[in-house]
Amino acid sequence: MANSSNEVIEVIKTRRCIREYLDTEISDTDIKFLIDCAGYAPSGLNMQPWGFLVIKNRDMILKLSETCKKSMIPLLEDMKNASKAAAEYLSFLKMKGSDMFYGAPVLVIIFGNKNAPTAVYDCAMAAQTMMLAAQSIDIGSCWIGGAQRSLMDEKLLKELGAPEGYIAVAPLIFGYPKGKPKAPDRIEPKVVWVK
Repeated sequence: MANSSNEVIEVIKTRRCIREYLDTEISDTDIKFLIDCAGYAPSGLNMQPWGFLVIKNRDMILKLSETCKKSMIPLLEDMKNASKAAAEYLSFLKMKGSDMFYGAPVLVIIFGNKNAPTAVYDCAMAAQTMMLAAQSIDIGSCWIGGAQRSLMDEKLLKELGAPEGYIAVAPLIFGYPKGKPKAPDRIEPKVVWVK
């Protein structure tokens, strides 16, 4: 049987989506460390098609939150009766002053080269690698999938400084956690064995 008590397994099993952060800055050195770790993720044809847009400007993060909320609220309106989670998230986004990025001090948008055939998958693996690296140094993270719709707008990406020919794949927030959320129940996956 595999050793289930090593440090890597511990980091994987203790990582949580953090949505409450301390008002403490993360150093550029730590962000560079996380980006370096993300660069070790596997990629199709070893193209390493990722890039990283690091936003630490609080006003810019809040402005982006408002833009993303305008895109997300109509989608959630259509889903609110089908999903309790969608209804709760909609209620949160409609609250005055709500921040889609939960007050995190850093937003990193991983973008992928449009010409790489597996860019979306590659960047998703880089995102998970980055989030696990963050967990290993006590920095919390969360993938903000709700921001994705707005970030598909090439004009907005260009305004943010992303290079031409790239698409946004993973909007990630980072910060020092305020508390530790309980682990959600795990759903038994469907597994098919072919022997």
